[in-house]
Amino acid sequence: MRIAVFGDIHGNLHALDAVLQALVPMRVDRCLCTGDIVGYGANPRACIERLRERAIVAVRGNHDEYVTQPATPPGIQEDARTAIDWTRARLDAEHLEWLRTLPMLYQGEGFSVVHSSHAPVPRWSYVISERAAVANFLFQETCLGFNGHSHLPLHVSHQQRQRPHLSMLRNMFMPRKQRLLIAVGSVGQPRDGDPRAACVICDTVEKSVRLLRIAYPVEAAQESICRAGLPQELARRLAVGR
Repeated sequence: MRIAVFGDIHGNLHALDAVLQALVPMRVDRCLCTGDIVGYGANPRACIERLRERAIVAVRGNHDEYVTQPATPPGIQEDARTAIDWTRARLDAEHLEWLRTLPMLYQGEGFSVVHSSHAPVPRWSYVISERAAVANFLFQETCLGFNGHSHLPLHVSHQQRQRPHLSMLRNMFMPRKQRLLIAVGSVGQPRDGDPRAACVICDTVEKSVRLLRIAYPVEAAQESICRAGLPQELARRLAVGR
């Protein structure tokens, strides 16, 4: 089976449409989303509808959860808080209910998908350190896992009686006798210095993982953010992938 896994769309319809279009000739069997469909970008409703129209399975991200709550939790950066409050005000009850019912974990045949970590505590941890990787693998029951949240494409591996290894994701064949966590990067707001949208293709037969980077009209996405009255920093960072 060939699966496409992507996430952290963050209301960036221009990037999402580019990814979906790029996947058409690739003949993937399934598309899966690691969450954070909304937040930051100016088209949260349309992004939700794209996933629903295509029956794309998604798990819940922290921004998906925040917008379904009556008030944004404390301790969130000001620009993110502004975007969350703006998004909440523009989603109707049906969209909010759909986000509210997204699962925290999706279990496939031989793989699993989460937004941040398989470890339940802390709730939205970033698996970008050895310590966080150890915690993840304590709870990851499958040999292969996918996540998002960090907005970085990462390859995290663990072999018995050895420390986890973290590196930037490259095209690879999956090694034997190792558990893997593949961070799929971000569709709508990459943070690895590459402004192109990210998506991962996994072939479960040939045991391969491929990272796709897909160009999209960044300036159009920036314009939509500014036109919506969202913080200009959210638009600026799209061009630099940070």
